[in-house]
Amino acid sequence: PFECTTTMKSGNADVYKNEIPGGQYTNLQFQAFSLGLGSQFENVKKSYIEANQLLGDIIKVTPSSKVVGDLAQFMVQNNLTAKDVRERADELSFPTSVIEFMQGQLGQPHGGFSEPL
Repeated sequence: PFECTTTMKSGNADVYKNEIPGGQYTNLQFQAFSLGLGSQFENVKKSYIEANQLLGDIIKVTPSSKVVGDLAQFMVQNNLTAKDVRERADELSFPTSVIEFMQGQLGQPHGGFSEPL
């Protein structure tokens, strides 16, 4: 089941470039393959950067890094840019983890929540 992670056999600068925590990187890759986004993993990583900014450049630990990853994959699945998400936030059906994050169920991010999400 972990064939998709064979592309990362050692440390990878992507974790720094995309600000994806190391453990989240392999989880995100596995999830992307599971969702049929394996061939678009480069786009998922780019969207991870945008998703993080949309959420307020949050501190990424286990629950919050998953929120960023879920939003990134949602963006790729729906062919959305950060601009699209901002402009259409009121009409998009966000992943549950993103909704719960914005409801404050993981606490309040430093600097508050990002608008207009």
